[in-house]
Amino acid sequence: MWFLGMDVGTAGRGGGGGCGGRLIAGASSEHEAFKTAHPGWAEQDPEDWWRAAQEAIRGALAAAPEPHEPIAAIGLTGQMHGL
Repeated sequence: MWFLGMDVGTAGRGGGGGCGGRLIAGASSEHEAFKTAHPGWAEQDPEDWWRAAQEAIRGALAAAPEPHEPIAAIGLTGQMHGL
């Protein structure tokens, strides 16, 4: 089985694919920095997150050796400033 992991981090998005407990391919994409209009505020554009996530996933899939099985599961992490 082939699995896709997605790290939703504060500095970027990373995608990686694995099989049998080992990493097969990975990629990442940076996104815009946090905007802090006032003390204690942190804002980011969700569309920019989506763009970076798509780039990272596409990059990981493109880097994976062919042929690979269809993705059986996707695992996500959440970045510390998200809701």
